[in-house]
Parts: sequence; C-alpha cells; structure tokens
Amino acid sequence: MKARVSEKVEQSHVVQALRSVGARVYVIGRPPRRDAVHKGTGQTPGLPDVLAHLPHAPDLRVGAHELWVEVKARGGRLRVEQVAFRDFCRLAGIAHVVGGLDAVLLYMLQHGYLTETAHYRKAGDA
Repeated sequence: MKARVSEKVEQSHVVQALRSVGARVYVIGRPPRRDAVHKGTGQTPGLPDVLAHLPHAPDLRVGAHELWVEVKARGGRLRVEQVAFRDFCRLAGIAHVVGGLDAVLLYMLQHGYLTETAHYRKAGDA
C-alpha cells in the first residue's frame, strides 16, 4: 500500500510537472497550514487550485491550451461547489482534471505533452 501524500505535496508535484512541459502555471488555491486558524484559501468556493496554459500539443488545433486542476490527495473528494465548477468546464469544453500528479500526467500523456518511455536502471547504477 502506498503512503498517503498530502494535497500540498501533490500540488507541488503537479505544478512542477506542468512547468516541465512549458506551461504557464497559476496557483490559485494553496492548502492551509496545519496550524492555521482559518482553514480555507480565501478564494471563491469551487475555484480549482491550479490554472495552466499549456503550449501547443500535436493533437490540439490551437496554439495554447487551458487546463484547470483541482488537486486532491488520494481519497480526497470534491465539495459541491467543486463539482459544479468541473461540470461547467465539461459543458464549456474546458479541460479540467481532478486528482494529483498521476491524474495530470495521464492527461498530459493522452494529449501529447508526454510520451510513454520505459524507465529502468541498470544493475549496479546508484
């Protein structure tokens, strides 16, 4: 069983992955600190955590592509307002991903930003 990764760490990994393919990334929501008195982000309820403007990908007809990401740690659930935002994006044809690094990597793979390659380490390599 995998160790649980916090939403804060997932978000950091998501931002790094998006930037690695040349995306302009805007972090909108930051998970609150554990010791914070106010537990919310101060943003409009339902607004996703990250907005990325991805560069042109082979399967897209436009020069850039907008992607909203609602970062969730494994087992995290959408609140009612987040479901409404996601559903609006789907109706409007706007890309929206819910999840952590794995969900964003899958999206980037499916849309030509990444390619599948085998990664391995030779015996003896450290």
